Amino acid sequence: MKYAKIVFSLLALAFIVSGCGTKRQYFEPETLSGKLSYDGSLPASIVDTVRDGATLENGQVVTKKGLSSVILPKDYVYYGENNGRYIAASKCGALVIVDEKKNTLFQKACDISIASAALKGNLLALVLASNELVLVDINEGKEVMHLSQENVYALDSRIAAPHFLGDLIIFPTLDGKLVIVDEVTKKPIRDVVVSNEKFFGNVIYLQVLGDRLVAATKSKVVSISPRSINFLEADVRDVIVLKNRIFVFTKDGKVMLTDADLKVLKDRKFTFATFAGTIYGDFIYMIEKGGYVIATDIDLISTNVYKLPDEIESYLFTTEDTLYYENHFFKLNRKP
Repeated sequence: MKYAKIVFSLLALAFIVSGCGTKRQYFEPETLSGKLSYDGSLPASIVDTVRDGATLENGQVVTKKGLSSVILPKDYVYYGENNGRYIAASKCGALVIVDEKKNTLFQKACDISIASAALKGNLLALVLASNELVLVDINEGKEVMHLSQENVYALDSRIAAPHFLGDLIIFPTLDGKLVIVDEVTKKPIRDVVVSNEKFFGNVIYLQVLGDRLVAATKSKVVSISPRSINFLEADVRDVIVLKNRIFVFTKDGKVMLTDADLKVLKDRKFTFATFAGTIYGDFIYMIEKGGYVIATDIDLISTNVYKLPDEIESYLFTTEDTLYYENHFFKLNRKP
């Protein structure tokens, strides 16, 4: 979570267990297909990211559509966008919705910090850091739903946002569930448990494609269709959903290609690779923290590795065809 406090003793214990004398091993490609250079610069460096956007130091926002002209209020960061309306929140939980002309459309005072948010019409869906699910009517300025979930103790920083699907609202909880709410009645109609881990068990990925919903925690992926619910256990770093296939990227450098029901068709291992981000087009591009782009076709047959100008040591954001890092960007779908 963006502002979650991770208990120091847990970090200390993890450090001791892992062994302070262990030397980290790095991904080293056998051959390089070329070197990449930046195509241009951003007006400021990235200071915060969520799955669908990044906040720059000057208050501007990069979304999946590219660099926006909106300027967020000072000390606020981006959470989501809908029809030119931008959701932003501060560290203490103050929230605003603004447009590109700096008009404030809605605001909420400091309370509990925001984990994730989404907006559709007059409905603002929030997942709070306390694992409470909230619906706010921004026209009326009042809550129309408030659901408390199980307590959580530590969170993965990758937090999925709520998703509006027809007359349903899908809330990804911080304790590893999907709570499906009827938009009309504002009542929950179904829960789906992805995983039930108390530590770092929040939903980190949520995507709907056609009639299929795919979600993941750090340890499990679920694929839900009108016909079935299927699970895949993995040490998940990221997920990409295409029409008839799903790619699961693991923390130990493996890429798993599955069908829509999560049956593994093929996998490839990139030894010691640490994936910092993934995007796709005609190829799948894996951004490796050591400073590489690993490009593979969607059948995981051919592979090319390119050297980035820098190692990935701070915030990274990717759109369908562009990688943004610090205050630089370049297009990934062009020939290097």
